[in-house]
Amino acid sequence: MTYSRIQREKRIINVMIRDFCRDIHGQDNLCEDCEDLRNYAEKRLLKCPFLKNKPVCSNCSIHCYNTQQKEKIKEVMRTVGPRMLYRHTWDTLWYFFYKLTHKFQRVT
Repeated sequence: MTYSRIQREKRIINVMIRDFCRDIHGQDNLCEDCEDLRNYAEKRLLKCPFLKNKPVCSNCSIHCYNTQQKEKIKEVMRTVGPRMLYRHTWDTLWYFFYKLTHKFQRVT
């Protein structure tokens, strides 16, 4: 795994939270709740214990997010995820390609 992959994942989560805030909260800039979620998500990504061999989060054996933040990020992904292919095609294709190529990778 390379540093660029972490940067890509950070960019994708930032884009998703920004789009969510714009679509749901009607904000051009991130509101306080969305800014807190973005900071939390970046912090958790950078502290992943599997950075060198990081699987996609859905295949991970540990749960990095606390319950409240986990529910918030799920809401963001459910809301913005279906539109990502149209709004951010290359990031979405990269994500699905990586998920497909690492489908059976599971870190314990």
